[in-house]
Amino acid sequence: MIDKWDIYTNALNFYGIESQKVMLVEEVGELLNALAKFRRERATGRDVITELADVSIMVEQMAVVFGKEQYEREKERKLERLKYRLSDKKEMPYDESQMFDGNYRFK
Repeated sequence: MIDKWDIYTNALNFYGIESQKVMLVEEVGELLNALAKFRRERATGRDVITELADVSIMVEQMAVVFGKEQYEREKERKLERLKYRLSDKKEMPYDESQMFDGNYRFK
């Protein structure tokens, strides 16, 4: 089985963090372009999927840079929030203000 986190770390070491930050911006631009073309029926769903995969890979490389565990926790928190927004519940099951310090870092 492929350990994607090792591959991401190797890519960051090989290409450099700043280069990969620029690559993320480029990949997001390509995704936006594919989505715009798809809307006008000038691209296929496969084109969009390809760009989604590229962006996902670059985003996860940035998670390695900025904190993989924090990234995973934040994704879970966002999914939990979405789950509750889609339910009949009116309040979150936790106090979001208790999760972060003043600089939006996890406590």
